[in-house]
Formats: sequence, structure tokens, C-alpha cells
Amino acid sequence: MSKYTTGEVAKLCGVSVRTIQFYDTKGLLHPTELTDGGRRLYSDTDVTQLRLN
Repeated sequence: MSKYTTGEVAKLCGVSVRTIQFYDTKGLLHPTELTDGGRRLYSDTDVTQLRLN
């Protein structure tokens, strides 16, 4: 299972990092994991969900 940063998800889905952050704050897309440093990590399932929306 791959894990992607916010920037990687944005590139894969053709949107801006700010869009991913906005979706997170609105509860539309939640990171699968948060690192100790506070980085959001997303799974393949999260990327697929974003592409479908």
C-alpha cells in the first residue's frame, strides 16, 4: 500500500495543494495517517476517492 503526501496527491489528481487542504478542512478527504511531524499521508484508496469526486 502506497502512501502519498499532500503534494503528491495534488499532482496525481491534477489539483493544487491548497485544494487538497481545503477538502481536508471541510471533511471531504481525510488523511489516512499523520506523521509525528504532522505531515498528512494519503493511501491509494484516498487518491481513488478524490479522482471519483
